[in-house]
Amino acid sequence: MARDKDIRSDVDAIRADLDALTETLRRLASSVHDARSAMRDSVKAAAKDAANDATNAGEELLADTMKLGGDTADAAVSSLDAAIRRNPISAVLIALGVGFLLGIIRRR
Repeated sequence: MARDKDIRSDVDAIRADLDALTETLRRLASSVHDARSAMRDSVKAAAKDAANDATNAGEELLADTMKLGGDTADAAVSSLDAAIRRNPISAVLIALGVGFLLGIIRRR
C-alpha cells in the first residue's frame, strides 16, 4: 500500500511537471509567434522606408537631370541663335547644304 501511494504520488508529480512543461512550451510558442510578428512588421516598415527613400532619391535625380538637360538645351539654342545672327549668310548656306544631303539620303 505504501508503495502504491508512492507510485501514485510520483505519477501525480510527473503529471504536474508535464502540465507545467506544457504551459511553459505554450508560453514559449506564443512568445516566438509574437516576436516573429514584431520582426516581420519591423522588416516590412524598414523595406517600405527604404523603397520610399530610393523613390525620392530617384525623383530628385531625374528632376536635376531634366533641369540640367533643359539648361544645356537652352544654352545650345542661345549659342546657335547668336551664331546665326552673327553669320546669317553662312547659316542659310549650311541649312541648304544639310537639306540637300538629307534629300539625297532620303532618295536612296
